Amino acid sequence: MQRVRDRWRRTRTGLVVPVPTGRWWSPVEPTGVPGGTVREVDPADLVGLRRAVLRDGRADLPASYPWDSEPSTLHLGMVTPGEQVVGCVTVRVDPWPGFASLHLVLMAVDASWRRRGVGRALVGTVQESATAAGLDVWAAARTGALDFYRELGFTPAGDVFVAAMDLPHRRVLWRHS
Repeated sequence: MQRVRDRWRRTRTGLVVPVPTGRWWSPVEPTGVPGGTVREVDPADLVGLRRAVLRDGRADLPASYPWDSEPSTLHLGMVTPGEQVVGCVTVRVDPWPGFASLHLVLMAVDASWRRRGVGRALVGTVQESATAAGLDVWAAARTGALDFYRELGFTPAGDVFVAAMDLPHRRVLWRHS
């Protein structure tokens, strides 16, 4: 992998985190999972799933964002042989000062595909890419998903807060090794 030029950000605590300014990941090799493949996808292909799962189908709430088109944003999807995206995650450069450079956002799995390893495969691919780049990952996890993130090596940090859809969330942190 060709390493992108990183900016470094010093935090109030004196800790420094790398801030990639461009593509920070190597090409993601498609990974087979029962029923589909995890691979890089176009963000436009994720809007319907994001809206259905994360916004309760509400058209008045955003399901795409300006940073979707930034070159430093990675979009992964679990795609069936029929080309249906049944799971997705986006990773953007959004430092949590002193802790991590990458922000895992907009993780969604179609209800009929849950508990089949889709989310685990998506996050595992993010972790492999982040490890190869030497970067840590954080997320604002719904409190109902904290056990899922713990099982994948994330550590809860900070207090519970209300975020998207007025649901309780908590930050979780994963450090590459």
